[in-house]
Amino acid sequence: MRINYEDENFIREVETFSKNNLNRKTDLKKLIEISLSDHKEKEFEELAFTAKYLCGMMRVMKNAPAIPEVQSTEHIKEDLSKNLKKVIDQLRSIIAMGENEMQEYFEKTYLTLSSQNITNLNQLLSDLESVKKYINHLKRKD
Repeated sequence: MRINYEDENFIREVETFSKNNLNRKTDLKKLIEISLSDHKEKEFEELAFTAKYLCGMMRVMKNAPAIPEVQSTEHIKEDLSKNLKKVIDQLRSIIAMGENEMQEYFEKTYLTLSSQNITNLNQLLSDLESVKKYINHLKRKD
């Protein structure tokens, strides 16, 4: 099944489905546009998958003390670190073919180490998680 990312309603449909406003709508649209123009829809979907996985792992880590099945958080921390690197590489791969200003913007806003950028990245990951959930919904619907 092919997802119609070009549809201007796609972002609104994600918000409606998730019952949440997206935090980084403009940047999400930029990522989609770059993915479409460079035929990287599959890479975009992989990025959304990794983002969804990371968000889930962050929730597990946050709630680990209350989850009796979690004996040690060390393996969770290792997995988080590995997948955070992966998501950053995936983002860089997608934006690599974008304009220089776009690449610089994403590096400055999400990929350089600062507390604000970590917040920005978490918001973008949350938005990508919502996209992935919506994509999964569309695939199950067909």
